[in-house]
Amino acid sequence: MVINNELAIFVVMIVSVYMEKLGRLIETTSELMDNLLQVDTYLSGDNEEDYNAMIRLISRGTDFVVYKSAGKIHFAPSRFVGYLNNRLIVHLVKRNGKNGTKTTPTINKILGCNCAYNEDLEKEYLRFCLELQVVPKQMVNTQRKFWVLNDDLNTQYSDEYYEGTVQQVLVNKYERNPIARKKCIEKYGCICQVCGMDFGKVYGELGNGFIHVHHIVPISAQKGEVHKIDPENSLVPVCPNCHAMLHKGKLSIEELRKILGK
Repeated sequence: MVINNELAIFVVMIVSVYMEKLGRLIETTSELMDNLLQVDTYLSGDNEEDYNAMIRLISRGTDFVVYKSAGKIHFAPSRFVGYLNNRLIVHLVKRNGKNGTKTTPTINKILGCNCAYNEDLEKEYLRFCLELQVVPKQMVNTQRKFWVLNDDLNTQYSDEYYEGTVQQVLVNKYERNPIARKKCIEKYGCICQVCGMDFGKVYGELGNGFIHVHHIVPISAQKGEVHKIDPENSLVPVCPNCHAMLHKGKLSIEELRKILGK
């Protein structure tokens, strides 16, 4: 038993040292932009688990780096981009020691300005969440704050990072057809076809029109081939929770309904 305890202590020490190295704060704008690139990679890739994990981080964040990606304004949560070479597989580990109170002063120093509330950026953030089909965190007695990359850094990111790297990642990106999505919603409405969740009824105007669309045959399974989508039979509107469970369990709509007793 003593040996087991000593071994356990040794393992904990090794893991702690490893996690400490993974949790080093960024120090330069280049390291910051490496992480912005990683955010864009998760948002543009075909791994739906990574995509859903990243949009959840964006929806729950309070401090954001605001930057332009492919001509659009994006928002990256400070708690993710503030740590060196950050990856979801590490970031989502419970008790990983990562703390937004550490990343905020770090990014303040790197960008030479303090993050601050901005009404126009708050509106842009809410539009960004709507585009991502995710409900933003409700702020109570506090406000979201933002840093904005200046023109030089935005140009550097677009020219040296996004255009040079993300576009290579996007070679194998599977496009989601917005017209097919619209037709799917026209048939079913914005109501989860598993649990019956209606965000408009629960959240009012904020939730109107919010829903995920589930591909019955995952788009990644098409192996990059162009394929015809039948919106009425290939797509189904589901809430984010049910969407995650469908993919995690590799379940059909009917199988997940049975689990919920529907």
